[in-house]
Amino acid sequence: MRSVIDAHRSDGRLIELAPHHRHPLGAFTTPEMAALERDNLILMRQGQGTAEPIAPVEDVKRWASQRGLAADQALAAGITLATRDWLSAIEGRAGAAKTTTVGAIRELAQERGWFVRGFGPTSGSVKALTEAGVLTRTVASLLENPPAEKHGRELWIVDESSLLATRQVNRLLHLAREVGIERVVFVGDERQHHAIDAGRPLYQMRQAGMTTASLTVIRRQRDPELRQAVELAAAGKLVETVAALSDQQRIIEVLSSAERYRVIAEDYLRSHQAGRTTLVVSPAIEERTALNRVIRELLVERGQLARAGVELPTLVNLDLTRAQRAHARHYAVGDVIRFRRGSAKLGVAAGGYAAVQESDAKRNLLRIRTDSSALAEYKPGRLRGVEVFLAESRTLAAGDRIQFRAPDRTLGVANGEFATVVAIDHEQARLRTDKGRELAVASARLRHVDYGYASTSHASQGATVDRVIVNVDSERSARLVNRRQFYVSLSRARHDARIYTDNAEALARAVAREQLKPTALENLSPAQRRALAKFRPIEIDEPFARRISQDVSEERKLKRSQGIRW
Repeated sequence: MRSVIDAHRSDGRLIELAPHHRHPLGAFTTPEMAALERDNLILMRQGQGTAEPIAPVEDVKRWASQRGLAADQALAAGITLATRDWLSAIEGRAGAAKTTTVGAIRELAQERGWFVRGFGPTSGSVKALTEAGVLTRTVASLLENPPAEKHGRELWIVDESSLLATRQVNRLLHLAREVGIERVVFVGDERQHHAIDAGRPLYQMRQAGMTTASLTVIRRQRDPELRQAVELAAAGKLVETVAALSDQQRIIEVLSSAERYRVIAEDYLRSHQAGRTTLVVSPAIEERTALNRVIRELLVERGQLARAGVELPTLVNLDLTRAQRAHARHYAVGDVIRFRRGSAKLGVAAGGYAAVQESDAKRNLLRIRTDSSALAEYKPGRLRGVEVFLAESRTLAAGDRIQFRAPDRTLGVANGEFATVVAIDHEQARLRTDKGRELAVASARLRHVDYGYASTSHASQGATVDRVIVNVDSERSARLVNRRQFYVSLSRARHDARIYTDNAEALARAVAREQLKPTALENLSPAQRRALAKFRPIEIDEPFARRISQDVSEERKLKRSQGIRW
């Protein structure tokens, strides 16, 4: 590994960052990543003072008063609608009614003759924007299939923007500029989880002076004491957060993980019997799996779930990064690959699956078997829109709580959405979502579900429940247990939260740790910055911009010939 790193440094493909980023092999970035970060900042600055305000501040104030918006919502709407900058942001704490505020902005913009589109990195964020009345689809869908037509003056609203990686934001900004979009607004909460792939682009642009409105009043928590604890966590005061929770007698110490899981399951059972929606949040995937098993076993034992169930094959997303997906060594025999875009060469349709039969790390080649049972060779990283899953199985019975782990457009469910199994057999299942919708679905279709008793904080982001039970093992690494994870976990609850930990004294230190993703530019030396001043990656150079312009033009012609408007 060291020799490979040294070779890449020698030929300029890797840049070693400042030494204070401690890692046995050092910390590195690439010229491409540094250039992408720089380009995002250039695009942001070039757009400052160049846009047309959507509405004057005084008009927004009057309109907000008529609508009954709260003071912070009215101020955020005023800053967003009146700015003359091409790019702006709304930074809102968890539970601060960001979606409601976005809905109000959409309404006034449309009254002023603007066409509003929404985009989100997850299907959950797409669903939230849709419920706010915004015509929405995923960011990935936007980048793969740009809009066929521009409708007069357009406003793009991008939700859950903290989950966007540097490369995604760069492509989105170039696309918006080429299409001629007049305004782009990023909505999110930098205190919550970031993208799996590299970069913190919205943080960088805000630090560089991007116009940003804030929503600081937390409305989700109905219990005043719990709201106080969440406000402290949102402010980064984690020691004070833990002290407040301790004073409220919301922290329970159980040393053994097995015993702690059993106590958590008993607590969950009491909430279940009281008819309160409850979610257990635990940082590690193996913890989530164990907690789901223990809770479910107790529910069966106490007669809350049917003993007889249906065993179904399921897929667990391995959440490989873009870089990991490009190397065969990260694939194991039996893993399942989903191709969102499809491939005629591989004989896989869009949305089709293939199982890994062999993995050749030396040749970086996979031998796969497709849905049609055909064998093919696939070189990882050659195709975009690829996901990798571990094949497992789950037994589901009437009364089971499940969480969708991938969106299903036909059913109208988002990734991360929860439901309860009303009835199930080998042919069909009847489900009731947390929002009260009844769904009938073929049992074989439930490949992307898991038990919904426990979740990781990443998977819980965006969820709201009556009670949250947080499991924190203080000996877990800072990558798993940190202030971002604890803030997201705690802020899911409306009425109550309970924290179960192995060590109450060590809890504050564990959850107060910060795990920030480094960015390339902030860690380059002056000399490195000068050396990279003229570097332009392929995505920016030939260009992405020219390619996008051609793609949009061709797409428009095709759509018009078919009489389709996006």
